[in-house]
Amino acid sequence: MSVLAFRDLSFATEALSQLRNIVESTTFRCRVLVQTHLRVGLIRIEYDGHSEEEVRECDLKLTAKVITAFEARGAKSLTLFPLEIA
Repeated sequence: MSVLAFRDLSFATEALSQLRNIVESTTFRCRVLVQTHLRVGLIRIEYDGHSEEEVRECDLKLTAKVITAFEARGAKSLTLFPLEIA
């Protein structure tokens, strides 16, 4: 069984390239895609895993890295929306 989920982040121009670097440099147990929705100002992170636990683990790992990276740069404009499981 495949579990799909997504999380939206507020869009900032520096956020997209930094987020892509974080995703590309991190190993996950599930498939992770990054998409931009310029019209609404969001970045969507999509997860595709074998179980809800696996998807939540991937999201937790990525969210922690994103928060750490943005806090280190002093960026305060990042908003994380809740994880939604489809």
